[in-house]
Amino acid sequence: MKLKLLGGLLAATLCLPALTQAGTVSVDWQEPEKFRDVKPANESKKRFRERTLTSLEEHFSELAEQLPADYELVLKVTDLDLAGNVEFGRTQPIRIVRQIFIPSIDFKYELLDGQKQMLQSAEVELKDMNFLSHVRSRYSNQSLGYEKRMLDDWFKSTFKSYLPTK
Repeated sequence: MKLKLLGGLLAATLCLPALTQAGTVSVDWQEPEKFRDVKPANESKKRFRERTLTSLEEHFSELAEQLPADYELVLKVTDLDLAGNVEFGRTQPIRIVRQIFIPSIDFKYELLDGQKQMLQSAEVELKDMNFLSHVRSRYSNQSLGYEKRMLDDWFKSTFKSYLPTK
């Protein structure tokens, strides 16, 4: 009985490092009302913009959780252009996704360690010109799937030395 309990405690202790892997993010959306394309198809501009930015902020947070626990990713987003383009159909506007309407996002970032020392920083103009050519991703049927995949690829390539190995 004691051996089972001790074994369980040991297993739980070994899992702790994986649980502590959780960096944070702060996102500053700079003048989002002026972003290139955060246009709704069939809802108010303000509500669509808030929903879109909240969804992307949650995604940035999920990505940052892969960083070491005391790290912080600081982002200042200066422009956003969603995949596709809002076009007017017969009855109502609809977002049409074509290869010429690529997703893009411009931002500055800083990666800070636990002592708030800057480890890395850059100004990024991120685009995915082949967004329709990729093999289906886990975001295929999600809102903002093209943008999330693009951000995943950027995050993995930019911060690979800070991410845990599998």
